[in-house]
Amino acid sequence: MAHDDTPYVPDAAPEAPSRAATGVLCLVLFIGSFALLTAGFSADASTGPWLVTGGILAFSLAFAIPTTILPAIEERDRR
Repeated sequence: MAHDDTPYVPDAAPEAPSRAATGVLCLVLFIGSFALLTAGFSADASTGPWLVTGGILAFSLAFAIPTTILPAIEERDRR
């Protein structure tokens, strides 16, 4: 069996202020994406597509920040 010599580096504590702020930001983006999508589907033809696009981007960021962006930043800081 292989032996891993890399040191164990724990993540930031769940109660760290940065984790709480990130959680609130992602929650606001997630809820805001639904508001933008709702407004976009109810709006006229000139602003509707822009609001729907903004809703899709907000939803994408709400998902990507805690799952992809923050782990990459934390991994970069460990090096």
